[in-house]
Order: sequence, then C-alpha cells, then structure tokens
Amino acid sequence: MSGTTDTCGTEACGTEACGTETCRVAFCVVTWNNADVIAECLDSLLAQTGVDASIYVLDNASTDATLDVLARYPSVHVGRSSVNNGFARGNNLLIRQALRDPAVGYVALVNSDAVLDPGWTAELVRFARSRPRVGCLQGLTLDYFNHAIVDSTHIFANGYLQGQQAGHGDPNRPGSYYARKVFGVNAAAAMYSRAMIERLPDRRHGFFDERFYMYYEDVDVCFRALVAGWDAWFVPTALAYHMGSVSAKKRGSVFSLRMVARNQPAVAIKNAPAQVLARTMLPAVVGEARFLRDIAREYGTRAAAQVFGSLLVGLARMPLYVGSRLRVQAGRRIDPEYLLRIMHHDGLLG
Repeated sequence: MSGTTDTCGTEACGTEACGTETCRVAFCVVTWNNADVIAECLDSLLAQTGVDASIYVLDNASTDATLDVLARYPSVHVGRSSVNNGFARGNNLLIRQALRDPAVGYVALVNSDAVLDPGWTAELVRFARSRPRVGCLQGLTLDYFNHAIVDSTHIFANGYLQGQQAGHGDPNRPGSYYARKVFGVNAAAAMYSRAMIERLPDRRHGFFDERFYMYYEDVDVCFRALVAGWDAWFVPTALAYHMGSVSAKKRGSVFSLRMVARNQPAVAIKNAPAQVLARTMLPAVVGEARFLRDIAREYGTRAAAQVFGSLLVGLARMPLYVGSRLRVQAGRRIDPEYLLRIMHHDGLLG
C-alpha cells in the first residue's frame, strides 16, 4: 500500500527511520475467529491516503473462515499461529516483524473490529512530525454502529488505579474537540512511535507485557511511557470506528472483566510510584468493591464471584512484577504529585 509520501524530522520522531527517508507506518492486526469483520478492517487500511504503509496480520489459530478471508489480500503480510497468543504476544510478534523494516517510523495497532477513516494515518503522522518525544497518539474513536456516540478519546489510570476509557458512551460533539496531551491511548486504534517502542523501560516481557495475555496491556504501556517522560496525544481530526470487544464476547460475557480484574494489580505495582500507591491504597479498595457491586447488579452474583476470584489471582501474582517495578521506577521522569493530578483529572495533562 502506498500513497503520497513525506519526510519526517529526526527531532520529532527520534528514530533513524524518520530522517531524510520516508517515514513508513506499519499496521499490525491480530485476528482470532474474525471472518465476519476483518475484511472491512483491512479495506480501511488499504484505503489510507497520504502515507507509505505496510500491513501485518497474525492469525491466532482461528477455527472459522478468517484465513480464507485473509487469502484475498495478497499485499498483506499474513502470519499464522498454531496457538492463540492473546493480544499482547500476538502484537509483540507483529511489532518485531514490522520493525525489521528500517523505514518504519511508526507502528499502528488496529483491532480487527475497528475501521479507520481514510485520513486517520496521515493526520496522526502529520501531527507527530512537529512535536518531540511523541510516544503514542490516537484520534477520536467513535462507536461503529452509532457515530453519534464516542467509543474513546484516550485511556488513563484513575484515582482508584483502575484503567478507564475516557469519553466512552458520551455524545459526539463535532467541533468541540481539540488536540491535547493525555495519559495514554486506546490500542483498539492507536499509533506508537518507533523511538518509544525501542526505548520503553522494562521490555523483558515484550513491548506489551505478555504476562497480561489480553486487557490492560495498553494501560500498562502508556503508564510506563508516561512515567518515562514520553508524550501521548489525542488528535480529534483522525477518526476511527470501533465495534468493541468482538473477540472477548465470543469467549463469554465476563471473560474481559475477569482479565481486567486479574491485570489491574500488575499495572499498579509496576508503574505507580510509592507515593501514588500510598495515596491510592484505600480508594483502590473502595473502587474494587464498587466494581464488583456493579458486576453483580448487571451479570449476577456468580459472575461477580468469578471476577473476584480473578482479582485474588491478580493480587497473588503481584510478586512476579517486582523486577519490572524496579526497572520502571529507576527510569522515572515524572513527579508523583503531577501524576496524581493527572489521574484525578480524567487523564488530561496541562
């Protein structure tokens, strides 16, 4: 796939791929039984304008017709796995493959159930080129089925140290959004700079922590990047449309909630400075109690008990992340008080 190309200054991107050479974007898509949605996703990637790009897909052992659909896209680099690697490892494999191309300056992750506006990529690259230390970006992601509803503007860890999708369910108000720094970006449709990927602290378990399997890995990446001094941006002129948790729904109604509960403690112990942990300990307990109460109301007490069990598993796994915590905190460049203000200000900076 190719379009009108441009050059990118090294100061903005911080990577050799974006010097006098074309700044290529590598799209990475992980599939698992997505025959019903993947064609529309890939068609939107192939329709991107104003960029030089390549597309990489890893199929996580689908048992439906996903591979038959992928076979209709000869220009797409398709890999097949005999096991389901989950979101974290699946995307790590694709990112490593994409970065073997020295011309790649940005990696864009797109969920198989997401569709991009034709100008999404060019808008984000244009924005990133003029700013230093850009770690990641996302546009205005709308509900696929109802464009009058927002899916997300960004993500953040709130005052309970819970990951939160900002703007989710809000009415779309065209003309009222402006570009601004945020805590982090939703990996359903997001772009990451090569410089940040290659320099992010604690990559021993991959860019996305493969111990997470799926869910919260994008919160973890953005938390690590923020602590290390990288910037995340919301750029509303780049539009995407997301169906939401298609693969998770095929696994069962509370699978995503169980993974969220299991991975929450890991995000906190890895990334939150000691002062932040101390100040949020009690609110975090209250937040978890409310989380379980809401699940019981919506899904029943049995589902709440399952999620609580996953939370206990996550708490028991916290010692696994002590080494990661030491590495992340050793490279910390953000003041804990400033971080607390961000967490209590809906993940908005400034």
